Amino acid sequence: MTDFVGIDAGGTLIKTAHVEQGKYTFKMVTLSEINEIVNWLKEQHPKAKVRITGAKQSVLAKLLENEVQMVPEFEATTRGVQSIVETSNLTLPDNYLVVNVGTGTSIHSVNRKGAERLGGTGVGGGMLMGLAYLLTGRTDFQEITQLAAKGDRNGIDLKVKDIYEGASPIGGELTASNFGFMERIKHQEVKDEDVLACLIGMISESILMMAIPFAKTISTSTIVFIGSTFQSNPLFRKQLEHFEELFHIKACFPQQGQFSGAVGALLYHAPFEGLGVKQGH
Repeated sequence: MTDFVGIDAGGTLIKTAHVEQGKYTFKMVTLSEINEIVNWLKEQHPKAKVRITGAKQSVLAKLLENEVQMVPEFEATTRGVQSIVETSNLTLPDNYLVVNVGTGTSIHSVNRKGAERLGGTGVGGGMLMGLAYLLTGRTDFQEITQLAAKGDRNGIDLKVKDIYEGASPIGGELTASNFGFMERIKHQEVKDEDVLACLIGMISESILMMAIPFAKTISTSTIVFIGSTFQSNPLFRKQLEHFEELFHIKACFPQQGQFSGAVGALLYHAPFEGLGVKQGH
């Protein structure tokens, strides 16, 4: 049993965090499995004070017998990122950008004085799942990401080199138009894995193009990407890392970053030292 449990009840997933033997312990289920969390708390942590954040915090709170405290979502996310970074081997500057890719995407500045939400977009994991279904009929996240990793964007995405016959003013491998190579699309077989690869490419590039101006605004080149959309999705991460040299940024992906909201909820009004969390874990 534990005294405190942090929960991020999002629009798609529910994530929990608590401390055991000086380390964070995590759990994640889909929103449809919400009763699994209710039963887990009842059976294993019946006396724990539960701190909940996320879009579905009120839904979950009504189902629990535990003492509950509601935590503001953006405050939980940024506090959680800071703790996960502090308890890992990841070294960051004092000032950096956090891009939280969940169902949608939220962008925050973080520094020693605090954190501030700068903006966001509806482009994110929800868009990935919705368009993947509309385009291929597939609904399983693991299947979508595994297929996408095998896909080829050439012939569906129109690249700069496909437009310019001679020298181009920018890199030829850059995307000129997502899903824009109509001449080839109309005359060749389009495979699901190629469509999904292009979809992940479009979403990752769109998020990055929104994040970079925010990073410049707060005078940092370090962008920390978190969120469940990166879980078991190496192509998404690879697409973002591809632009590091071109745009002079450093893309960071903290381990267990998808649990930042749950960790931040757990630590709400309580320093992580007080919960017995050791650095380096």
